Amino acid sequence: MKNTKIIATIGPSTIDKIKDIDKYVDIYRINFSHGDKKSHKEYFDKIRENSEKPILVDLPGPKIRIGNIKDKIILKKGDKIIFSQNDGVPVEEEIFYNIVKPGTDIYLSDGDIKVHIDKVEDHKVEGTILDGGILTSKKGINIPDINLPSGITKKDIELLKDGLKLGADYFGLSFILNKDDILKVKDIVKDRAWIISKIETQKAMNDLEEIIKVSDGVMVARGDLGVDIGFTNLIFAQKRIIELSRTYGKPVILATHVLESMVNNSVPTRAEIIDASNSVLEGVDAIMLSDETAIGNNPIDAIEMLNDIIVNVEKNIKSIRPPINDYNDSIALATIDAAEISKSKLIIVYSRTGSSIIRISRLRPSINIIGLTPNKNLLKKLNILYGVYPILEDRNLSSISEIVDYCRKLSKEYIDRGNIIIVGGDPKSKLGKTDFLKIEEID
Repeated sequence: MKNTKIIATIGPSTIDKIKDIDKYVDIYRINFSHGDKKSHKEYFDKIRENSEKPILVDLPGPKIRIGNIKDKIILKKGDKIIFSQNDGVPVEEEIFYNIVKPGTDIYLSDGDIKVHIDKVEDHKVEGTILDGGILTSKKGINIPDINLPSGITKKDIELLKDGLKLGADYFGLSFILNKDDILKVKDIVKDRAWIISKIETQKAMNDLEEIIKVSDGVMVARGDLGVDIGFTNLIFAQKRIIELSRTYGKPVILATHVLESMVNNSVPTRAEIIDASNSVLEGVDAIMLSDETAIGNNPIDAIEMLNDIIVNVEKNIKSIRPPINDYNDSIALATIDAAEISKSKLIIVYSRTGSSIIRISRLRPSINIIGLTPNKNLLKKLNILYGVYPILEDRNLSSISEIVDYCRKLSKEYIDRGNIIIVGGDPKSKLGKTDFLKIEEID
């Protein structure tokens, strides 16, 4: 089993292919920027009918978007374009017509399309295409150096509550500006879902460490982030986000333009393969496919290709271990050292809170981790963690000896023989305490 997880965005290209892709996909993403309450429920139902994997709901945030377009629009350099609520390319948000200025440049579709603004009138904006591309419905509009209000909108709160009712396991927060955005959402969600902070602006980069501390996970959203900070600065931002996320033990997701060419082509570019491979080397917990699986012509090929890339890199190169934070990491470090010295084939972690599982995953062992937990609410959330495959412990184990006996039996579903590491907390101890580590031989 691979360690780096795959997140697939579900859309028209994959909604009827869940069974075909489920063996490769670890988390399904539904983008609530598209569709309505009815279609969101249909997507949830379709996934639940065919898979037990967790679901990530992406909230739109204050992003300005293109409205609904009947057919895709092919834009070429030099073409004229009109944005309006009545004719031309639809943009419904009033704020767009108030903040865009003549003589400035704006970007569409994660920066793929660049437009120079020539004229602004009441609810009508005219421009010239500087960099062409294909424009489709609901694509984002980026206006550099514009200060938007809070990253959490009233619409986000409405969609958040809808997602909770549908049973979302994670929520991706778009265009967050600071830690207060995350805390506002957490106050509503409580422990029903994990909050993934999408880093997409320079403001978020300025408050990055505080954002990561209060988040359950972090996403490197390279499309909008690249437009906001400059494409040539993106590599430095990506490395900083990954390093800080790993330092604080928060799962980190790489997203945007991973295998973008496979939207139309059956094979990726060499540069895309190297980019995805480097992300695995950097130690991300998961890699997300967006248009590749939502609207692409080759969704299954894209997922299989990403899986092959991950497996090949993990087979040949060991991930770099992040720094040890404090004494609480000592058992996690001892677990991995014991696994390497004993040549163990599996690590089984018993945890009621998930903290031990997160700490061991953070240190990136080369072998898989079975996250054994009696906490049903925690079970699916753990699936995003590097190397972790969660299992519900529903036998009310009450002692260390019972845990060890159960783990020995459980391990035979994964290995024929060899050593395993069993680590966790005594069920009689207080929550969050890890107080045993054993090496067991399976024959």
